[in-house]
Amino acid sequence: MDIRKLLPAALVLVVIGCVSPRTGTRGVDAMKMNDWDIVVAKDAAPSERYAAEGFRKFFEQATGIRLATTDEAAAGHRHVFIGPGAALQAGRSGFDTVGFGPEDFRIIVRDGGIVIAGGWPRGTIYGVYSFLEDCLGVRFLTPDHTYVPKAVGSLALKPMDKTYSPPLSFRWSYFGEIRENHVFASRMRTNTVADEPELGGKTAVQLINHSFSRYVPWSKYGKEHPECFCEIDGKRPADVKDDHYGPGVQLCTTNPDVRRIITEGVLADLEKHPEWGNISVSQNDNGRYCQCARCKAIDDAEGSHMGSLLTMVNAIADEVAKKHPGVMVGTLAYQYSRKPPKSIRPRPNVQIQLCSIECCQIHALSNAACPLNTGFCEDIAGWGKISRNVYVWTYITNFHNYLTPCPNLRILGENVRFLVQNNVKGLFMQGPASGAELAGLRNYIVSNLLWDPSRDEKALTDEFLALHYGRAAGPIRRFIDLVHDTAEASGKHRHCHAMAADYGLSAEIGKQGLAMFDEAMELADNDEIRARVEKASICCHALIVEPVVAPAYFKAKLRRRNADDGKPLVFDPALAGELRPHVAEFIALCRKYGSKMPGEWASLDEVVTALREGFGMASGEEF
Repeated sequence: MDIRKLLPAALVLVVIGCVSPRTGTRGVDAMKMNDWDIVVAKDAAPSERYAAEGFRKFFEQATGIRLATTDEAAAGHRHVFIGPGAALQAGRSGFDTVGFGPEDFRIIVRDGGIVIAGGWPRGTIYGVYSFLEDCLGVRFLTPDHTYVPKAVGSLALKPMDKTYSPPLSFRWSYFGEIRENHVFASRMRTNTVADEPELGGKTAVQLINHSFSRYVPWSKYGKEHPECFCEIDGKRPADVKDDHYGPGVQLCTTNPDVRRIITEGVLADLEKHPEWGNISVSQNDNGRYCQCARCKAIDDAEGSHMGSLLTMVNAIADEVAKKHPGVMVGTLAYQYSRKPPKSIRPRPNVQIQLCSIECCQIHALSNAACPLNTGFCEDIAGWGKISRNVYVWTYITNFHNYLTPCPNLRILGENVRFLVQNNVKGLFMQGPASGAELAGLRNYIVSNLLWDPSRDEKALTDEFLALHYGRAAGPIRRFIDLVHDTAEASGKHRHCHAMAADYGLSAEIGKQGLAMFDEAMELADNDEIRARVEKASICCHALIVEPVVAPAYFKAKLRRRNADDGKPLVFDPALAGELRPHVAEFIALCRKYGSKMPGEWASLDEVVTALREGFGMASGEEF
């Protein structure tokens, strides 16, 4: 089967060869490179050596030609230069990478030579990945599926001189498949996961996260110093959990002792970790902001509860700047603190990480007609006017159920482009655990958009489906369209915590989907693709069994948090009788394909335990 027939016309050009001609130069036929070698400097960085080996490996798979690797550009050979070594700079197409950012690169193909070099530490390796994609048609689809088209006859590498500097300096496609596979993370240019030197290491900028409970824990200060914590309705807390979840606590950010304790903790952490490019000073994960007279006065004047928080963050940032210039102090603009203050401005070394948790999963962030998105659009525009260090934490899954369809594939591209257009410097796109609904496709789209926001999400979807599922792609594409058309037609608006009905979806959509996946199974070319189709069908089963799996999941969540009400879970007998066979198949498929977390707060095993109870089964009894 010729896979090019399944690809959109625009993508066929990429598979055939590079398409950036340079007037007056000659390209290269990759199938006539038998006498070439790969030149990488003796003192090359580990990531540059790894990049050279990767080039050789995939070039051989594509062409059948195994290139030798050397550290000198000997006469009589034509060369592929990998990395900014002395030999490259002495050559006809040589250039200096001084001034390149850590991920900037340049690729030259002309006059019988190929050059790929970039900034340290990730520029060269990212340049090689881009060459493999742009010129050889390689596609890094999933951790266990890399598509390498086999060239026959000739493979024209047209003249090109390409430079690239990624618009987002912090990129995190937060899928389990990325977190658990560092090589794959590097190939997808997620620069926040793989710390191995040969993979280019991680960016020094970390994700900003909840940190108040770490620096001022209730267990240490709460009993003797309740004044350090939030005052609500005239009272300080008395007995709370020592974590960042509700009921929890927040800090009194105008309390001078709180400011001192956090400052000391931050400076101590930075002394231990000079490699850090930023550090979190951020609220706990609950809405119990302080309402004491001092905090309230600032917040009222600023029209936002960020007023009192940012006042403290600025003061800490001033102390950090004295000892650690260049390090950012980051804080979340999250829920009650999302709105920018009227007059207080973040210091130049303060990082604002805006969170979109309230926003819609059906409509794009820029959709002015969606009531869930209007406030966020206003807030990001406001932060962009007063800060040069705006990052965003956004959400791209349904945390109540990782396995039912989340109808947001069509808005992912528009969302990334909207954020980049609003001068966002980094994006954390929080996805699900491994084995979630269409996780391979979702991560492929998100990772590619983070690397290059100009890419088209529909074309990326079609490309992945064609390459990953072959002839079975058509019915799967129809199911994806059914889900999104249904959600869009429902008139619903819903954020990232939902039941299927909140998105306008139902068990009937799941049943229709199973028929489409049965068709896909018939079209699949081999057992490997049939397994991929079967794995993808889990989302249809999840829709059908949600009426019993959802209450079992929430029961498991309560038990994990030691908050169970003690009431046994009991299903309606008629519903139980109807769904038990479907539940058995759903559980079997989850186990077969490694879907260990049905949602954010409970494992499959915990949910199965609750399901047994709801069905009145004996402990350990199998479905």
